[in-house]
Amino acid sequence: MYESGAEVPRFLRRVSIALMVAESLAAFLLVVVSQALSSLVRRPTTAPTNEGGTAAAPLNPDPLEVAPPNQLVPTSWWACGLVAALALCVGILSPMFHLPPGQILLAGLLACLVAILAVRALGQTDLNPVSGVGKLSQIVFALVAPGHVVANLVAGALAEAGAMQAGDLLQDLKAGHLLKANPRAQFYGQLIGATASVFVTVGAYNLYQRAYGVPSAQFKAPVASVWLKMALLMQQGLGALPPSTLVYAKGAAATGVALSLLEATLPHALSQLLPQGMSVGVGMYLTPDFTVPRVLGALLELAWRRCYPDSHKHLMLVVASGLVLGEGLWSIVALVLKNIWL
Repeated sequence: MYESGAEVPRFLRRVSIALMVAESLAAFLLVVVSQALSSLVRRPTTAPTNEGGTAAAPLNPDPLEVAPPNQLVPTSWWACGLVAALALCVGILSPMFHLPPGQILLAGLLACLVAILAVRALGQTDLNPVSGVGKLSQIVFALVAPGHVVANLVAGALAEAGAMQAGDLLQDLKAGHLLKANPRAQFYGQLIGATASVFVTVGAYNLYQRAYGVPSAQFKAPVASVWLKMALLMQQGLGALPPSTLVYAKGAAATGVALSLLEATLPHALSQLLPQGMSVGVGMYLTPDFTVPRVLGALLELAWRRCYPDSHKHLMLVVASGLVLGEGLWSIVALVLKNIWL
């Protein structure tokens, strides 16, 4: 074992990355296959006719829509916004990372494609396979820009960010639909929030970078390390791994694929007992000072749910949110004080 705060052995990191990548990609491919099969078996509907054989008035294309037409967001708005966003990505990322504009444009288009698949998966299963779509983009860019680590990272980051934001937008609009909110007002709110977040997130990152450093002993950014290792692996090829590591990595990858297949085929009562390959891989990748508190929290939640189900149902989210919010608010205070004293 390794002490708290020590580095995870390189062998264990490589094996955990193989497990996470294989499980996420297998889950992603299963979603794609499921969507393709559902599209093939879906039969087209025919327009209704009157007794004389003439076509009747067309049915409402979206009978579930509750908002009046003047509250809906026109197609031209989001279509023009998408084109503007792609142009903005090319104009900023291409000179920033010294990459050809065509590669950035391809990464943006690929992000749009995988975001559609990720949103479909989120709507069906309540799980957004952002890690899988990101790794898929890295594999594609290993062919588009072989040996270019920066291009590989940018492509993966765009794909994962697009899938994540599209998933959040789906849940926001679904909640608004259930509450019969104004979709156009939600659209305006999303634009305001997205614009403000550019300045807030960059400012917060600079504060953390100045106070603690990122990555550092306290903020190790483990997922970023996984992305970098994946990009380096795509650059160097599997032959760069030691033979013993490669054997165990293949076994971990096979385990990740098997977990995804079992989760998709077993009944829900059995599939929910299976461990998540991504969770196991992250647990292997992180040091105990990160994983042990999460295990203790999970055990506490399980005991609470088993012993006092009524209070757990009404108070668990409140208590958990309070712990997270309290630490988050105090971390901001500590961050500001630390920057003042520097």
